[in-house]
Amino acid sequence: MKSVDILVGEHGLIHQALDTLSLAKETLEKGQRPPRAFFEKAVEFSKSFSDRFHHFKEEFLMFGLLSQIKEGRYDGEIAALKYQHERGRKFIDQIEQSIKGYADGDLIATTTLLENLASYISLLKLHIHSEDHIFFQMVKKALSAEEDHALLTQFKNEEKRFGSENFFEKSRELVLEMETSIEQWQQRE
Repeated sequence: MKSVDILVGEHGLIHQALDTLSLAKETLEKGQRPPRAFFEKAVEFSKSFSDRFHHFKEEFLMFGLLSQIKEGRYDGEIAALKYQHERGRKFIDQIEQSIKGYADGDLIATTTLLENLASYISLLKLHIHSEDHIFFQMVKKALSAEEDHALLTQFKNEEKRFGSENFFEKSRELVLEMETSIEQWQQRE
């Protein structure tokens, strides 16, 4: 297994969450109002799994290693990916800040939630595609077997810090809760 395989696998779970968020976005666009708890779970997943768990591995471990051993050769690509991570964090922060107003029926908060949700989904789908099909392919070629093994070891150490598979499984359960929440809500409407 290569280090990028772990990240691609994590992208699968993020894509699953994005699909559920897309469903919520579509219902909002139709004037329907998914429950507040759905958006709270989405923010929790994004902040804990996508940002702290997954993006940490990319930004601090993989990007740091590439910058160090490849002497800046990938700095442009890395800067673009980091920028996208930062934009995604800002969209999630805006979503989080709008949830209370949304739950209270505030139309401005609802609009803020919807526009940031749409931007977040669009950005992350593009970002994941770019990483999986372009950047990670470059990384596979750029890292020696020893360098990749060292990175893979760092990934595993980071996973242990988070509770390893328990954390991944808890995150998967959170995404399933999001799916169930939106599906049950749609059945009632």
